[in-house]
Amino acid sequence: MNGPTLTRRILKARAKRTIARFSRPCIAAACLLLAFTVLARAFSVYAGGALYYLMLDIRQFPMETGLWRADPTLMTTLMSMLGLERLGDLGGMVFALSDAVSGLVIVLPVAWRQLINLVVIQGIVFLVTVPLQYGVLTQFRSILEGRPAPFRSVLRWYLDLHLTGKALAVQVLLTLWQWAARLVCIVPGLLCLIAGSAFPNGEWMLLLSSSLSILGMLGGYYLYMLLLPARYLLAQSPGLSVRQALSRGFRLLTGRRGDYFKLNLSFLPLQVLSMVLWNIPNLYLVPYMELLLRLNVRILQISYPECQRDIYMVTSRRHELSPAAHHFREFVLTGLLDTPHS
Repeated sequence: MNGPTLTRRILKARAKRTIARFSRPCIAAACLLLAFTVLARAFSVYAGGALYYLMLDIRQFPMETGLWRADPTLMTTLMSMLGLERLGDLGGMVFALSDAVSGLVIVLPVAWRQLINLVVIQGIVFLVTVPLQYGVLTQFRSILEGRPAPFRSVLRWYLDLHLTGKALAVQVLLTLWQWAARLVCIVPGLLCLIAGSAFPNGEWMLLLSSSLSILGMLGGYYLYMLLLPARYLLAQSPGLSVRQALSRGFRLLTGRRGDYFKLNLSFLPLQVLSMVLWNIPNLYLVPYMELLLRLNVRILQISYPECQRDIYMVTSRRHELSPAAHHFREFVLTGLLDTPHS
């Protein structure tokens, strides 16, 4: 078994032991975060802050594959099929994917008024949920240190407007980067899909588009992951600026990007299972993922090149250290120690 695989197994075992020992604060934080997330999604859908697609008979909507501008009449007609006719009065854009073989056309209507609503509503959702996310991350850090903070501490990032602003800035930049990476990486698969739908005998291009789309999604997630440690660094050190959190998070993965990507990808089966089971498994999955990723970022900080480390760590037990340094070394090497806390 190679080193990275062994490290992942050790970290996963450590995260599971921590959840078992501190199950109540872990589940309480996960419950609060899950409740806020569900309410935010429900609000987003109800207020029109989401995009929807339609599958129509090609005879009902004879539009070729492509991106088209829609006048207010057409857009209102399409949006009325979604129960959102009030949003179509300014017109918009329509992405259509036509398949003559099946006789169907997939239509994604995007009304200009809907885009305005989308920006406003998602801004509200971010304002409500992001400070709580960072409060939960801070709580998980305290749990890993064996000293769970009072439950009210998860609201700390709401109470300090400076912290709220930094959390929002980091999360907005991460979200924009995530969408940009996705769009760039799915372009080859999307072009093959359009070409396969537009030209006769394009079945092989449709098959190729499936493979390219999967590779594109993985590539987009890999690019997004490069900045992901910024969340944990800011939650660990709120004094960091937004730029410092992002740049340090990016540098932290130097030489370890493949391992970090595999660790994040290992959560995929559990995330799919959680979606199938109405997010109920997230009560365990959220603490497990966040504790594990937080541990991994901590190990990356410890193993960073000595001249650039935030923390210097001697892992060899042959070196004598001060009591505090010795305790932390054992904390990392053997797991959470059962030491009494006042």
